[in-house]
Amino acid sequence: MDETSADQGAVRLVHDRDRDRFAALEGETVVAVLAFEDEGAVRDLRSTVVAPDRSGHGIGSAIVRFALEDSRDQGLRVRPTCWFVRGFIERHPEYADLLEDAGAAPSTPSQE
Repeated sequence: MDETSADQGAVRLVHDRDRDRFAALEGETVVAVLAFEDEGAVRDLRSTVVAPDRSGHGIGSAIVRFALEDSRDQGLRVRPTCWFVRGFIERHPEYADLLEDAGAAPSTPSQE
């Protein structure tokens, strides 16, 4: 399990490879999870969940940044299936080169 610290209080970020997830921990309590699946050279970032009482404290952004940096370090492209990850990349274009289709911005579902 890889880990690093974040500035969000005592939150510790970990890459839990056995469970295909990144997690944010306060002590031993999981306060956020980003679920993924590696598909060859592409990491599908599927779902980000932050505990309701920790929402709005930057933990979601920290865990996404951690996952994107890990993907970069592993030489993987990313598929931002999760709307939160997709929005993060749109707001932080320095990660756009990681996109599975790096020539295109992440698409958003049409509103009909």
